[in-house]
Amino acid sequence: MFQLVDHLTRWLRDKKQFNLNMKNQARQQNRSFASEEIHDQDIAIARVEDVISAIPPDTMSLRSVECNSYARALFYWEQHIRKVRVAKEEVPMDPLYEQLQRIYTQIDEPDGIEGISTKLHVLNFDQQILEHRKAGRWTAAQSWYEILLSEKPGDPEAQINLLDCLRESGQHGKFHPVS
Repeated sequence: MFQLVDHLTRWLRDKKQFNLNMKNQARQQNRSFASEEIHDQDIAIARVEDVISAIPPDTMSLRSVECNSYARALFYWEQHIRKVRVAKEEVPMDPLYEQLQRIYTQIDEPDGIEGISTKLHVLNFDQQILEHRKAGRWTAAQSWYEILLSEKPGDPEAQINLLDCLRESGQHGKFHPVS
């Protein structure tokens, strides 16, 4: 499916560029571009644009994530968010931004994660930790893991992640796992 959409998008871009070049060439030679030829090409362009626009960007993004194509997922998810904002729908934006944050995480984009965090109204532990880890703020992430461990002392994943933070910040000798 992605190959088809990519092919149609390239065809569309190339066709529009070709039409523009032909019009410019005709203008330079002081002749008119045949109106029926322009009309036929405009119909073909419109049909391809209709096919591409019929595929919802949120669906394309979710399928891209399933295929581990995160750059493509980011492209389509951003389109989806813009579409929702333009439509001024009464849709809660936090879940949309959380999905965007998950995509940024997969492409290892700390600035994107941090930027999206400013859009979220309430950040949970995982989002706070993720933001700090991806930005390389190991001491801040360590603090969040310590808070998490104070609430769930037996959580092995939190212990391992705390150890990672300590190692990354050069403090790995300070780790004392809770038994």
